[in-house]
Amino acid sequence: MGTITANVMMTLNGVAGQPERWQFEYSSPEMHGLMGRQLASSTALLLGRRTYEDFVRYWPTPGAAGNPMSPVMNGLRKYVVSTTLRSAQWNNAEVVAGNVADRLRPLRAEPAGALNIIGSPTLVRSLLAAGLIDRVSLMVFPVVATGQPLFEGPASETGLELTHCQELPHGVLHLDYCPVRIDREGSS
Repeated sequence: MGTITANVMMTLNGVAGQPERWQFEYSSPEMHGLMGRQLASSTALLLGRRTYEDFVRYWPTPGAAGNPMSPVMNGLRKYVVSTTLRSAQWNNAEVVAGNVADRLRPLRAEPAGALNIIGSPTLVRSLLAAGLIDRVSLMVFPVVATGQPLFEGPASETGLELTHCQELPHGVLHLDYCPVRIDREGSS
C-alpha cells in the first residue's frame, strides 16, 4: 500500500500559510537536502489550488531551469485538489474535484505509491480529518507570524506520535509524526 505524507513548513505558533514571507532567512544546505530527499521519494505530488498556482508560476519557467529540483518537480505526476480549477496547465498535472477522499483512496492503495503533499494547509487539514494522511513531516521555523494556522477545525482533534526529530541549522526543527487514534476518554 502507498502512503500520503504531508510536508509542511510552519512557524512556532503554527502558521503554515505563505512561508515565502519568513522561511528564506533560515535556509541551509541541510534543509535543501532534506527537501530534495522528500521530493525524490515521491511518485506523485498532491497540491492544493493556491500551492499549485504558486508553483506553476515558477517551476515550469526558464527561471527555474538552474534549480536542481526543477526536473523532478516538472516530471512528477501532480494531483491538484480544487473546487474552482477546471484544468491544470503544468506538465503531468490533473485536477481532482468532487469527493477528494474517494478519489485519493485508490491512489493511496497503489503499491509503493508515495504521494507527497507540499504546503497546502487546507488540503492537509481535510485529509488528516479524513484519516488519509500516513505521515506529517513538519519543518518548524523559529519565528512567530500571523497567517493561516495548520491545525484548526477537525484536524486539530487528530493525535500524532513523534517518530523522528532532527535539528537543522538556524534553529529549524524537522519533526515527523504518524497519526494515531484518540479515544474520547483522553488517551491514545
